[in-house]
Amino acid sequence: MDRSLRRSPPSDILKEQLKELNSRSRWYSGQLWYIPFAYFGLVALAMGNVVAKEPKSIGVALLFCGIVGILVFWHMLGIKDGEKRAVENLQAVEVKLGLDKTVEYKRYALAFFVGVFVVLVACLLGGILFLCSFLRCVNT
Repeated sequence: MDRSLRRSPPSDILKEQLKELNSRSRWYSGQLWYIPFAYFGLVALAMGNVVAKEPKSIGVALLFCGIVGILVFWHMLGIKDGEKRAVENLQAVEVKLGLDKTVEYKRYALAFFVGVFVVLVACLLGGILFLCSFLRCVNT
């Protein structure tokens, strides 16, 4: 079908779409706050338990936390992409309704990405170092 023949949806449908997109963009933004702190808490709890109960397993626990960190980082990238698409769609609906653009895409979550990245790299490197030193002790 030719795009020029399409009619714009009625304004009540656009208003409902605006509400849904606004809710979705807020959900994405909230996830970008919750996920990193949940990951930091997981690392702290895991390491606290391992150090207290099974110190020989520190290397494995660190590697596990690092691998989980990679998955968390990847998930955060998907969430960030969803947030960006929701904001772009919100802007398009605002234009169709003749409203001023009130939403914008902000890059506030960069600090969370950096924090997760630093923790996952530290866990991976720490795990490798602990395992290497443990293996050296076993082989000598």
